[in-house]
Amino acid sequence: MSPADISGLRSLLARMHEVSRRTAVALSSLVAGSMSSARDGISRGIVRAGIPPNAVTLAGPVVASMVFLPAYYGNQPLAGLVLIVAGAFDVLDGAVARLSGGVSPFGGYLDSMVDRYSDFCILFGILVEIDRHGHGSQRLLYLILWGLVVVGTSTTAYARARAETMIPRCKVGFMERPERTVTVILGLLGGNVHISLWILAVMTNLISIQRILYAKLQLEGREPRGQFWFWTYPRVTAPHFAMCAAFILILIFGHQLIPRP
Repeated sequence: MSPADISGLRSLLARMHEVSRRTAVALSSLVAGSMSSARDGISRGIVRAGIPPNAVTLAGPVVASMVFLPAYYGNQPLAGLVLIVAGAFDVLDGAVARLSGGVSPFGGYLDSMVDRYSDFCILFGILVEIDRHGHGSQRLLYLILWGLVVVGTSTTAYARARAETMIPRCKVGFMERPERTVTVILGLLGGNVHISLWILAVMTNLISIQRILYAKLQLEGREPRGQFWFWTYPRVTAPHFAMCAAFILILIFGHQLIPRP
């Protein structure tokens, strides 16, 4: 190829990349905007009903604990629906507090603590599914993966909280709590919760390592280079959209590579 051809190809690839980036950002913004509108509409109804924000917060883990029943009977899609309802309360409590003027330091603290209870309700629901319906070596494998997910989920939050006592901010890594919850829900809805375990076992521990290394660099007075390796891309950006799309495809079709146990 001539230099002119190479230059033209590079220009075409650059334009295609920009179009892809703008499309991804537009789709992300559309989804985020639609969800925000729906959230605020429901929250206004809750405010008019006189339900306090903290009651909405506490409803989350109560609903999440109901996941044990469908998990016991091996009904993964129903378990996923239960977690969607529980997640809705998690999304609504902040909006209800904001719209009702009930935002308070204790409300934020309670929300964080309740999130931990909801997380472990989800994890123990998965444990019930594995214990009841796993067999032989597959059962042992997924119990090990479940243990890795518990470790990663616990250390991820602690790694950030502890780092931010020494540095201003340690919000790095892709698999934060909303992404983790959606990963479990999509896995359950598709009957592929075993794929969720594979993803979370890797990604939750990866984000903990990223935060440890990021905190180390910050404490040494060095600024990490590049956004990818520590994943500092915010939500509603093209990289975040692309990563979400990739994981959604894995959750839908992953059983073709890793058969259901």
